[in-house]
Amino acid sequence: MSDVFGITPLGQHGGKRPGAGRPRKGEVRPPKQRVLNSRSSSSPAYIVARLKRDAALGCKDAEILLDGIYRNLISPFTAGAEMNYFRRPEPNGRGSENMAKARAWRLHRLFNPRPDPKVLG
Repeated sequence: MSDVFGITPLGQHGGKRPGAGRPRKGEVRPPKQRVLNSRSSSSPAYIVARLKRDAALGCKDAEILLDGIYRNLISPFTAGAEMNYFRRPEPNGRGSENMAKARAWRLHRLFNPRPDPKVLG
């Protein structure tokens, strides 16, 4: 018995754990519970939410990348990789280097926009 109120004592160790092992003959194993609200670190919704949070905290790069996502210039995956939320997989030689070059050029144009000629002249 525990002397501290609000803390339940641990039960005896050992014994049958629910869902452990192979079901006995005639028993039906209940289906495993899935967590539906979990998001992986590379899902578009998670990346956009994280960029919004970082932009609200004052990160200019997050604001620029979020604007690029909303204007369909870059993908959320590209933005997440640019912000170092995760690493892009290593190239295995089956893809095209041109896609990497195009992605790099879109990011360059997003961070370094062309000056408006009407304003300059």
